[in-house]
Amino acid sequence: MKNKIPKDLMEAMRPVCYFFTLGEKIKGACVALKLRFFPRKILVAGPFTGEFGHELMDWQAWVRGLKPRYEEVHVITYPGRDFLYPGCKVHYHDIPLSNAGYRFGRFGPNKLEAMARAHAARLGLKDYDILTALALCTRYHRRYFLPAKFELLGKAPEGGPHWDVAFHFRALKKEGPDQSRNYPQESCDHVAASCRKRGYSICCIGHPQYSYCPPGVKDLRSEDLATSVAAISSARLLAGELSGPSHLAQLCGVPILIWAPDQWRIDNCHRWNVFAVPTFIVANDTGNPAPEHVCQVIEQAMAKLNKPA
Repeated sequence: MKNKIPKDLMEAMRPVCYFFTLGEKIKGACVALKLRFFPRKILVAGPFTGEFGHELMDWQAWVRGLKPRYEEVHVITYPGRDFLYPGCKVHYHDIPLSNAGYRFGRFGPNKLEAMARAHAARLGLKDYDILTALALCTRYHRRYFLPAKFELLGKAPEGGPHWDVAFHFRALKKEGPDQSRNYPQESCDHVAASCRKRGYSICCIGHPQYSYCPPGVKDLRSEDLATSVAAISSARLLAGELSGPSHLAQLCGVPILIWAPDQWRIDNCHRWNVFAVPTFIVANDTGNPAPEHVCQVIEQAMAKLNKPA
């Protein structure tokens, strides 16, 4: 079935990913309906403790959708992600991304609610609702129970893109079973050098702790998401192993060129492409495609993007 994680990977993820029970899913639906139809004055959204891609595609749009219903919204998330929550008061938790877990993270609804209430108490908040992953724990919750507001996060600079290709070379050592998705640094270096020989202007984006920039490439990596959005929006194409910044580029309206070790990841990427940006596939069966093949697909993508509309 498309978009379905294989059972063996699901089992391997259990120690670092919380799976909601049927009873919790029913409770989550009730919580979502209450948030939608009977809001209080203040919303505490979070803590969000999962993967960046899921924050982009399964979380932040629902916070944006709920914001007009509240006088005040407090969001608890990773440092540097304030840009995703305009008009909200953003607070940071201290959970490292490297061991936060997969999907919505490793914490169950009781733990998340306790963390949210403790944070609200420190802020002196009264009369508040709590939005956690419980209310959004399945695609049916996200589709039917709460409103979502997806918005383009970036726009091309005046005069057009400054870079032909922005690369995101994932370099995240993450706890759990998914250890093979970092593109080898020597391959990153090879791709960058080949692109320069072809005359492409290139840069690298991403978090400086969790991504790699080859020597001699313009380094636009940043801990601040607004800076990354500006860098992505200044490129004609975002290229790299399928990961969170690929989905960020989709939300900026920037075409992406990706590879992944499994077709179900590609299927999810297509499902999440809410603005229908062009997507070019290098490989659907490996996290380590040959550098020259990557460059060949980049050439093909650039040729298509150069064609008049």
